[in-house]
Amino acid sequence: MATALAAASSAHAQTQGAPLRIHVRGSAQIDAVAWTEPNDGFVVRGTVVDDARSAIAEAPLSIDALTSTGAPTGLPAMDGCAADGAARVREPRPSQGGYVIATDERGGFCLRGRAPLAGATLRIRFPGGKLYDAVEAKIPIEANAAPLAPVILRFDPPVDAVDLDRPTVNVTVALRIDRSGARDVPSGAPFERERLPVVLEDERGAQLAEAPTGGDGRARFELPTERLDGAGQGMLRARFDGTATLAKAIVSQGVVRYAQVTLELSRPVEPTRAEDGVPIDLEVRSSRGPVEGGVVEALRAGEPVGAAAVTDGKARVIAAFTAEREGTVPITLRYVPASPWWIPGAELAIDVPVAGPGAWRQLALGAAVLAIAGWVLGGWRRAPKRAAARASDERPVAPPGRAGVRVMGPLEGATGWRGAVADAHDGTPIARAEITIVVPAFDGSGVIARALTDDVGEFLLEAPYRSDAKLVVRAPTHSSHEQALPSPSKLGIALVTRRRAVLDRLVRWARRQGAPFEGPPEPTPGHVRRVASRVQQREVELWASRIEHAAFGPDPVDEGLEQDLGTSEPKPGVSQLAP
Repeated sequence: MATALAAASSAHAQTQGAPLRIHVRGSAQIDAVAWTEPNDGFVVRGTVVDDARSAIAEAPLSIDALTSTGAPTGLPAMDGCAADGAARVREPRPSQGGYVIATDERGGFCLRGRAPLAGATLRIRFPGGKLYDAVEAKIPIEANAAPLAPVILRFDPPVDAVDLDRPTVNVTVALRIDRSGARDVPSGAPFERERLPVVLEDERGAQLAEAPTGGDGRARFELPTERLDGAGQGMLRARFDGTATLAKAIVSQGVVRYAQVTLELSRPVEPTRAEDGVPIDLEVRSSRGPVEGGVVEALRAGEPVGAAAVTDGKARVIAAFTAEREGTVPITLRYVPASPWWIPGAELAIDVPVAGPGAWRQLALGAAVLAIAGWVLGGWRRAPKRAAARASDERPVAPPGRAGVRVMGPLEGATGWRGAVADAHDGTPIARAEITIVVPAFDGSGVIARALTDDVGEFLLEAPYRSDAKLVVRAPTHSSHEQALPSPSKLGIALVTRRRAVLDRLVRWARRQGAPFEGPPEPTPGHVRRVASRVQQREVELWASRIEHAAFGPDPVDEGLEQDLGTSEPKPGVSQLAP
């Protein structure tokens, strides 16, 4: 998944003329276990993975020890050992009371202490870097009375998404005994991998289920989704507590729990003059209860006539349009998610009773419609429609509402990437988007592969995987996106239009300022411009005018204009109201 979707991004203002880049730092996770070896010290082994469960190779790790009271204590001399069957042993080096070791190409690491350290806890730190945030894990050293064979767990296949609308989700955990790491255990000694208990937990540490392994070393779970938390990002953790001959093991898998959203009228719509705006009160719910976040749009004949944010499962949409006579007008309501875990359900079609406008209101009506168009989520803030995507037997994925890359699944035997690029808000495929893989370079561009999307937004990219590489995506009408390169897989890439990006910039700016710039129901360029004129803030007034022209004007917004509008954003203090 993209985690696709779980990474933090920040837009950095660049110097004049330089391209706008969005730098993304992913999260990292350390999965490790440690145990004593009778009269022979202890062993710690584990892996470092990113939020898409891809291995982080060559990750530097620092390891020190703490007593039961949390005080630092010295570590004995240590040697490297094979990590998960790796061909090459990584040797540690001493560093400030502990040791430093780098992960192998599979993200694994293994250390063997030459002296006992029972009752202590190992603190393992990954400092992070340009691509990943720092992370720390504390691993207690389990005491054992006999030599143990290392155990490796993995989700097979990986589970990166859970449909909460289904009654159950199937999870399989494979358990493998690493005989090569079973030091001091007689070679050929039998290891029983059947009927070994494996526990499944969530990110809260709550036990979800327990199942024994079968003869193939796999524990199979038919997990009721009602035991899981609500829609959002989460984690599944499989745990094996060890036996008299097998070491303890643990593995984690990041997941996104998603649910479908339904719309219902919370009360009948009362007859109202259309030009005054027709209030439509809605219940926005899922199988897990009220929905938080996102927007409900109202459309008449396919054109947006109103929108409202969803809060605590409720939304009030004010639909404003022209009605030539009294009667009913068909309106379609749809949910637009702001988070990838909400899946829009069927659109709600209703007939709205209206009264025709008086003749004296005709001129004011046109102005009202134009004002509403400044804040509804609709045509002005979307990219031009493209051809429909190719048919697929997979369940459609809702637009995430923000730029990002989601890992949709593995590609068996693949050495590259394939997938599709689409608009982050309406899911429209983006043609002629450029996808490049860039690696650090002292000179030159550092580009090792490049591909363009076809007419339905699909692409194929072939290149060797490098853990230090970045994926950069650019498109004619959309903001650029950059992040760490996932391992070879099927990708779903979402981009935000430049029109929407510059308008969202103004909305965020106005909300930081508060009243009177914020304005109900959502700040618009026109509102900010008028407030700035009234309080004699000339810089803010000019900036809001440029945003208004870029977001709603006939000319396309190119990369240079988007960057210039970002660098010219009024700084804190400029917008202070005049006395």
